[in-house]
Amino acid sequence: MRWAQVSVVTTHEGADLIGNILMELGAAGTEIDDPSLVNTYIDAGLWDYTDLPRAEDTETVTVRAYLPEDERLESSLLTLTERIEGLRRADAPIGAGTVSHVFVADEDWAETWKAYIHTEKIGQRIVVRPTWEEYTPSGDEIVIDLDPGAAFGTGAHATTAMCLRWLEHVVCPGMRVYDVGCGSGILAIAASKLGAGEVIAMDYDPVAVSVTEENIEQNNVTNVVALQSDLLTVCRGMPPAELITANIIADIIIRLFDQLDQHLARGGVLLASGIIDDRIDEVERAAKEHGFTVLDMTCEKEWAAMIIRRTADLEEV
Repeated sequence: MRWAQVSVVTTHEGADLIGNILMELGAAGTEIDDPSLVNTYIDAGLWDYTDLPRAEDTETVTVRAYLPEDERLESSLLTLTERIEGLRRADAPIGAGTVSHVFVADEDWAETWKAYIHTEKIGQRIVVRPTWEEYTPSGDEIVIDLDPGAAFGTGAHATTAMCLRWLEHVVCPGMRVYDVGCGSGILAIAASKLGAGEVIAMDYDPVAVSVTEENIEQNNVTNVVALQSDLLTVCRGMPPAELITANIIADIIIRLFDQLDQHLARGGVLLASGIIDDRIDEVERAAKEHGFTVLDMTCEKEWAAMIIRRTADLEEV
């Protein structure tokens, strides 16, 4: 498979806005080329040697991400351009906002990301390790072997990291877990390694399902199954889950509320993430309209993750 290395020229203020759009379009991560940072390193003598010249234009940065060359690429690039124009009309400080892309081979993409993805401990117990690095766990740490791939979710992005930290608190031994919009499968694998009994990972994107299956095998978690599904549709006829995770976007989470009564067990919890901060009120309102309550919330880098339970379950306690 080839990949499109997508580049957007913007400003320091616009970098996060552009990065968020790219992540919503399915990028596994973003890279920011910041000339002012290079100048800082040169001035501080942090490199033993460099022949890089000092940058003159330090106000312009470039955000890069990788999208698979598949039938969705043209639509994704068009959506990216339209979203950037929407930011411009809203007077967001995005600068030039020009979009370009080049194609790279699978192996070139993987080698590029090795410079940016490293072993990282997230929360108290979970360690995410790329397979090219060595790591020996200590105490009760659990290690998830995960390389950047075609699907969202390496643990580096705030939405995934918040979910992983919440999983350490909400996963109980033997519980049934549904992971909606599983991406790379990282949340499903984490739930399994934290003691969940049966985990069903699902995604509308067949590429994500394939990547999840590879990661399931890589991590040797035999109680996790990956299936293609539009939200929870594939779970019809299955027992309800004590925990449903959904690290997606606000619009899809709002749709998900229509299916929760059927698929979330009494007393169960929905862990929802991928909610940009200006959509928090909409998700809370949708939860209330469907008979659910947001119990707790964490926010990081303009994103929110929520713990949601059925209001009737709370009233019975």
